Amino acid sequence: VPNAVEQARIAAQTICGNPEPYDSVPWFWSDQYDVKLQTVGLLQGYDQAVVRGEPGERKFAVFYLQQGRLLAVDAINSPVDFMLGKKLVASGSDFSSVDFADPALNLKTLLTS
Repeated sequence: VPNAVEQARIAAQTICGNPEPYDSVPWFWSDQYDVKLQTVGLLQGYDQAVVRGEPGERKFAVFYLQQGRLLAVDAINSPVDFMLGKKLVASGSDFSSVDFADPALNLKTLLTS
């Protein structure tokens, strides 16, 4: 639904003579029994995948980077990582020095840097 609403808004802007590029970061979610999968971005071309959390506990996220730029996040039962991941992917910032696997890292602090 959010994708349809965003595309309609962009179309309306264009019809009204105020064209705006469609640059939303793709995302989706799926509930599979007791697992919520949430994905943001496109991981093609990644050269580093960093796991944050514990896969054995079925609560974790995988951060995909290409030369320090965050391309995508796959979150399993980890909605906070997904929501912050959406903002971090959209920022296009360089995260080459960030250790996403560090559980002490508050991802919110990356939004202000």
